[in-house]
Amino acid sequence: MTGIARFRTRHIVIGLVGSIGAAVVVITSIGRFIGFTRIGNTLEGADPRWLGICVVGQVLVFAGYAGVLRVAFGVGGGAAPPIAESIRLTLASFAATQLFAFAGVGGLALVYVALRRDGRDPRSAAVTLVGLNTAVYLVFAVIAFGGASGAVVLGEAPLSMTLPWLIGVPVVLAVARWFTAAERRCRFGVADAGVMRRALATGVAAAAWARDCLFHRKGRRLLWWAACYWVGDVCSLWAALRAFGAEPSPTALLTAYTAGYLVQALPVPLIASAGVDAATTLLLHVVGVPLEIALVGVVAHRVFAFWLPIVPGSFCAVGLARERGTNRHVVYD
Repeated sequence: MTGIARFRTRHIVIGLVGSIGAAVVVITSIGRFIGFTRIGNTLEGADPRWLGICVVGQVLVFAGYAGVLRVAFGVGGGAAPPIAESIRLTLASFAATQLFAFAGVGGLALVYVALRRDGRDPRSAAVTLVGLNTAVYLVFAVIAFGGASGAVVLGEAPLSMTLPWLIGVPVVLAVARWFTAAERRCRFGVADAGVMRRALATGVAAAAWARDCLFHRKGRRLLWWAACYWVGDVCSLWAALRAFGAEPSPTALLTAYTAGYLVQALPVPLIASAGVDAATTLLLHVVGVPLEIALVGVVAHRVFAFWLPIVPGSFCAVGLARERGTNRHVVYD
């Protein structure tokens, strides 16, 4: 918590400057390879009406994650933040994740602090934090598996982009199911002495937390909000590509999107603002989108998904980092 409390405006400025620099390098590098004349022609033929759907998609993204947070805070009879507070935390988490993208640790830290301020002990806060993100990425995995399955059947993507999902998702789910069986929860879910044992216990408890979401009404609501989050972002990217004349099939789009999004999980600074853009651009080209349209579409999507929300998100992150004490919320029903 101490490190988050020292989160200041200068950190935001450093993150923004680094993100802008990384984005410029990626865009100019790919642009020079494509040819700026082709990019200019693509921009001239744009239909800006589709960009309105980008805005709607990003509204769904932030509403979806805010809904996830409200449900997660309220699971087990806990206190959930009001809607305005959950949106504020969502924006702050987004800014911290995007500007300091060490595998999303910045945003996770802010949510952890909010859970602690809500009165949870360190273990309970960690389990809830990891559990809610496990549930969110469970939905992501289902979407990725569906997209990869369709792409294989229709021959729209190479096996190198689809087989990892088709093999990996069932294997991970099977392992998670094995670890979260009732008898193994008791065995592995006890936080004994030792860092590794405590980490294993937290992971098992968090996986069990996410699994329980499937069998409870309130928990399933979290999964629906998570679906809203992912569908909103995919629709936003689709509309950005459509604005410049590309119409990838749903399965091809999902395959490129999910594979490109994994780059954000790498523990490398600024990868969220540059690496994802580069990876998604190239993967869209692999599934049939002309490279110049893929680049322009991804950049347009990032304007709505990254650059516009980063300003209010940064203010929210700094404000939350300066707050002290425990917040008292109403119970989510």
